[in-house]
Formats: sequence, structure tokens, C-alpha cells
Amino acid sequence: MKKQFLLSCLLATLLSSFFPGQTGAAIPTSQDPRKPDMVTIYHATPDGKTKKIPTNMPLIHRASISPSGRFVYGERIGYGKEDPTIPFLYDIQTKKLMQLSGIAKWSIKQDVLYIRENDGIVKLTTTDGKKTVLVPGIVQYPVLDFAISPDEQYLAFTRKDEKAADSKGSAHLYIQHLPTLQIKKNDQYEWRQDKAELEEKYYWMPNSKKLFYLTKEASKELDMSTGMKTDQKTTALPSYSSDMKYQYIKTEQEEYVLDLKTGKKNFLKVVEEYTAALRRILWSPIGHQFAAEQLLSWSSSQDNYMLMFVFNEPNKYGNPFGSHVNPGLLSAYMQDKDNYQLIGWAGDGKSFYFADLASTHIYDFGPGKINWETYEFYEKR
Repeated sequence: MKKQFLLSCLLATLLSSFFPGQTGAAIPTSQDPRKPDMVTIYHATPDGKTKKIPTNMPLIHRASISPSGRFVYGERIGYGKEDPTIPFLYDIQTKKLMQLSGIAKWSIKQDVLYIRENDGIVKLTTTDGKKTVLVPGIVQYPVLDFAISPDEQYLAFTRKDEKAADSKGSAHLYIQHLPTLQIKKNDQYEWRQDKAELEEKYYWMPNSKKLFYLTKEASKELDMSTGMKTDQKTTALPSYSSDMKYQYIKTEQEEYVLDLKTGKKNFLKVVEEYTAALRRILWSPIGHQFAAEQLLSWSSSQDNYMLMFVFNEPNKYGNPFGSHVNPGLLSAYMQDKDNYQLIGWAGDGKSFYFADLASTHIYDFGPGKINWETYEFYEKR
């Protein structure tokens, strides 16, 4: 009991050093028994070199880094079923931590956060703290999620009509032209709820000409030039390199990088017939390198063994940070318990970042956080 009290006091002390002008309510610690372990960030190059960056970010389960590499956005998942996820902004340079007013995403090219706030969307400039309302909040018509186009000209977002009698058309897709702030409604569909894990709901083509978005059972494609919408038969969103040279494709039988010019399939294999089994991919903002989190094998402890994977060119890829046969920093780690995550590329596309975050293993949360019959993970975001 004394140890738990001391840990709670330490967490409260760390969280008191916020930026001036902080937003959000105070953070209760007395009901959260989890250890406030600090996040460690690694600045890495594709050849396996790393630089360790300690932080003063306690108990963070998800993170993403700003284009300049100075700021980190983080999320702490609530301990109990009704406890909300709390968003934070951390300044690596000043070592200051700030609680945000809502779930946020980074601009593609600038240290600017787009935040879901009061059922709308605001833009926060991290250098001066200036906040601009982009999408006003509307009662019973909240913004569910959003995505910024790579050229930063458009903001795609979905509102939910909470007064609608039928859920099939209660999700309304809008596109906002950011230079003029003009908004146009593009579609009505049924929203796809997260279950076992958090899903990306949108994907912008790197050239910003098309938007793909998930529906309840499949997905759709919106052509920005014509406004034409096309139904897709899959819930797997596409994945293209920034230079539009390659597309990553994964089916039940195959896993490969498709050369879009020649049509050649460059298969990703780790040992002869075995596929790479990549779980999450982050393309470099320049060229066609990518870093990925790779499934190695299942674990008997309701977890997975993972590796960090880097693709440079066809036939030039692997595990530069170690593997199950070549020891290294990340020889093999537990997906949930160890929770190493890719958090973004540097703006020049030559290096990237990954972080050692707090455990997301189900046994590190309170009772009722997961429905064992449906494997639905309860998270209030």
C-alpha cells in the first residue's frame, strides 16, 4: 500500500509541470494502480543505429511524433471500463507535459495538432499555443474522427447524427478545404465501431487525389476531382509509398510490395515460404522506405512475439534491430506487455522513431475492460 501511494505521489508531481495555459481537467491518480513508468523514445536509422531519448512522459500507451521531432502526442488508456483515454502533448526540448482537451493528430508537414474538441475540430499551433476553430461543435452531431490530406489542403471528418432513427445513414462524411474553410457533405453511411483494437478509419492517397474510408462492413473510395464514390469489398485500407512507386498488399495467401509501373509482385518473405506478417506500416514521407511492426509468433500468455522490420528496396529488407536468430535491441519483444511502437518518421525521410510505451496487456487494466465473449475492448475516446 505504501509503495502504491508513493507511486501515485510521483505521478501527480510529474503531471503538475504542465505548460502554461493547459487545458483539460486534473488527472486523478488515486484510483489507478499502474506504475507511472516513463516513455523511452529511440531515434533510429534504417541500418539499425539508434539514439536513446529519455522523457518525462509517464504511463503512455500510444504515441506519435511531430514532423520536426520536437513534440510527442501521447494517449493514456483509462484503467477501468468507464475511465476515458487522456491525451497529452510533450515537448522533448523543454521536457514539459501538457494535458490536451481531446484526441489529436499531427499535421503532415508542420508541428501543428488537429484536436477533436467539444464535438468539433480545432487546430493547435504547438510553438505559440494558438488555437483556431476549424469545425464548430454541434449538439447531438459530434465529430467521430478525422484525417488530414498529405498536401494539407483538405480535412476529412465524420459527424454522427445522434437523432437519426436508423444507424445505417447516421454517419456523415464531410470534406473541408482548409485554405478557405469551406465544408461540403459527401456521403452518408453506417459507422464502423472499434472492437478488439483501434482501427484507422481513413486513408488519403499520397497525392491527395483520393480518400478511402471504412464503413461498417466494407469501405469506400472518394475521387476528389469528380466527387465520385466507389464501393470497395474489403475493410483493408490501401497502403502506398510517398513517391507512388509501390503499394503494399496483403491477402490471406500473399504478402508483397507491388511495383505500380511494371506490375511486378515483390514478395516479402522471412524464411522461404513464410510471409513477413507485417501488422502496422509507416512509409517514409519521402521516397519508398517503410518501417513496420512484424508478427513473429503467437504467445501462450495472450500476447504476441514481435520484431521491428525495415523495407528499403525490393529484396533489401529485414530486421536491423535484431531478431530471434540475431540478437539486438529488439531481438523479439511482446506486442502488448513490452509495447514498442513506431511513432513516426523524421521530416527528411532519412530516420524514424519508435518508443517503449506502457503495457497494453489486458491483465494490466481493470475488470470489465474487455468482453471475453466478443473480445471487444472498451475504450472511451
